[in-house]
Amino acid sequence: MTNAELLNILSKYEIQQPEIIFLRHNENRTYRIQDQVGRSYLLRIHDPIVPDMRGLQHTYNGILGELQMLEKLGSWSTSEVQTPVRNKDGELITIIDIEGELLNCSVLTWLDGRDLNKDDFNNLELVKMLGSQIAELHTFFQQYERSGMEKRPSQGKAYNERMIRVIHSGVQKNLFTPSDATSIEQTLQLINSRLDVQSDEVGPDFIHGDLSLGNMIITSGGAIRFIDFGFFGTGYALLDVAMGALMLPSDRRDIFLEGYFRNRNYTANELLQLEGFMLVAIIGYYVFQMENENVQSWMRERMPKLCAEYCVPFLRSESIFYNV
Repeated sequence: MTNAELLNILSKYEIQQPEIIFLRHNENRTYRIQDQVGRSYLLRIHDPIVPDMRGLQHTYNGILGELQMLEKLGSWSTSEVQTPVRNKDGELITIIDIEGELLNCSVLTWLDGRDLNKDDFNNLELVKMLGSQIAELHTFFQQYERSGMEKRPSQGKAYNERMIRVIHSGVQKNLFTPSDATSIEQTLQLINSRLDVQSDEVGPDFIHGDLSLGNMIITSGGAIRFIDFGFFGTGYALLDVAMGALMLPSDRRDIFLEGYFRNRNYTANELLQLEGFMLVAIIGYYVFQMENENVQSWMRERMPKLCAEYCVPFLRSESIFYNV
């Protein structure tokens, strides 16, 4: 986008003399904005780099659901969180016309800090803090209003079934072998069979849905903060926990779970489900990036290892929590 187009978007907000710094174009176009007095913001233009990445999280109502949640989280939390900035009309979303295409835009406050990295997990206190911070987020989600969530992404049983279909489509693209696709299908079917029969197809919980090193920052004071709630929606809380565990060396995972479960003993069934959700998280990355040519060769190379070293043992009821 041109600088003039970006300045036009920012003219809808009370941001004086903005300086614009491009960050990246992936799920959205993102820019860091700094005003004349040094305040910083995040501008998001909800226009994914690959059309097949487009989902409910890019629709007007889907974005609105995310921003409304972030406003509530900001008023609920005692910690600093990334919150939406309303435009001059009091709206959370600004719609612009770029060459006849209507695009949704939003502005968030900026959280100072740096991306979390794997070296940070040498600090055992921080590992436990990560677990407790996910637990705190889930505490907020437990009391958040559920209405309108059909307009947000869902990562429940139906999502797992959809992933099976997408993985099989990768066989036609010569990304995966039929055997590997079958292993993924059997893995996801087993995971679904172990989920609570009382829960519906979208899942009983609210979740962040995309916890990764790139979506967490560590502040100058050493606190962990979550960003990028683009996949916020319904699903299973243990999926967030599994994503957290995947970032850690295996010998740190017990400490992480102590933080999340707040020192209570987790059950054998919870551990079994965590193992399944770890695989769901990995497979979900393949599905989301399926049309991204930049990672297709990586997926083609890594899928046999995923199936042979993790899915097949999982299907044989072998524990993989400390191996993935």
